[in-house]
Amino acid sequence: MVKQIIFDADGVLLLSTESGINCLIKAISISGLSTPSFNDIKKIWGQRLEAELIPNLAKTFNWPKGGAENVIDLFLDLSNDLIYPEQPDLIPALEFLAKRYKLGIASNRDIKSLSFRLEQQGINKKLFSHIQTADNGISKPNPKFFQPFWNGPGFSPEHTLYIGDNVLQDLGVALAHEPPLSFAAIASDSDSVNQFISAGLSVERIFKRVAHIPGMIDCL
Repeated sequence: MVKQIIFDADGVLLLSTESGINCLIKAISISGLSTPSFNDIKKIWGQRLEAELIPNLAKTFNWPKGGAENVIDLFLDLSNDLIYPEQPDLIPALEFLAKRYKLGIASNRDIKSLSFRLEQQGINKKLFSHIQTADNGISKPNPKFFQPFWNGPGFSPEHTLYIGDNVLQDLGVALAHEPPLSFAAIASDSDSVNQFISAGLSVERIFKRVAHIPGMIDCL
């Protein structure tokens, strides 16, 4: 029985994936470096940007020394002007769920960046009993990332539904957790749906957006 719901941020609460990846591609291109495709980046999107994602791209695409640092600086500068698309039905759905379940957020962002983007989207942080970020150096898909939820905020893994949009970062950590976390996916395109199905997730647990979940949560 679901009593608590933990949301991933990017791709779930924040429609940041497409604009964020395109912004990163622009930063890499301006830097004159070997530029990965959109799908190349999407495969690892959700990793910590400065500590994992960009260094991994630098290694894969053989960027010269200092290339990763230049891309990070330029991306952060360019991303300041990004405004993510709004989800008109998201906030009523969160308010509905917050009256019935304890809510949390699990994000590989830092708390400063996450707080800024939540405020920008009009999402009230007070709806969430606990927000866990990667500021302590632990990030998804490490199952230890969720430990702070079980250490005081009133969450329990047996009664938690985790909602994410990434097969490796989100479904992967839900399955690796002991005990495994109940999971539902937000998949906005057919490729993502097929990836979740290929990973063993039933189609009944795959949704296009968060607002579709409240009416189905008793079946999850």
